[in-house]
Amino acid sequence: MSTAERLAELFKALSNPIRLKILALCYTRERTSRELREVLGISKPLLIAHLRKLMELGLIEYRVVFDEERVVAMKVYRTPRNLRLCIDGNLLSKIAKEIEESDRT
Repeated sequence: MSTAERLAELFKALSNPIRLKILALCYTRERTSRELREVLGISKPLLIAHLRKLMELGLIEYRVVFDEERVVAMKVYRTPRNLRLCIDGNLLSKIAKEIEESDRT
């Protein structure tokens, strides 16, 4: 895939408001899929489809953590720390803050 094609795929992925919100939320801190679903108000299959696309492009990654109280393993999603985009981190933080504030009202 050429650089132009990769960049076009990246912009195409980020043109979806839900994916951009997921990226913003995972930029500010790690999030579980349950937390993302609740904040965004979307179904599990829809979230999985969006996460898959973001992971394919290297925009989101996950790690497995163990919840000792419930004795389960779960994934937490985050934006890779080495991610370099033409989107300012302050803008992503602002988007995440707006989402979280609207969730409280």
